[in-house]
Amino acid sequence: MKIFNFFLLWIFGFFAFLAFDLFVEAFVFEWLNWNGTNKNDWFFALWWGVVVVWFIYGVRVIMLNMKRKI
Repeated sequence: MKIFNFFLLWIFGFFAFLAFDLFVEAFVFEWLNWNGTNKNDWFFALWWGVVVVWFIYGVRVIMLNMKRKI
């Protein structure tokens, strides 16, 4: 049951990252007039880095827990 709860939290994290990205793109970048410029490139590089780290961490934890069950 522990792995199932982790999996749900891990998936929820992806949706939270997506919601945060959509909020920043829709409101913050519009407010700063950064849409259509390369002033927001640092944000996307950082955001994709965090998403990749989240993915690798989650896959590693899930795989380690699956190996322990076998």
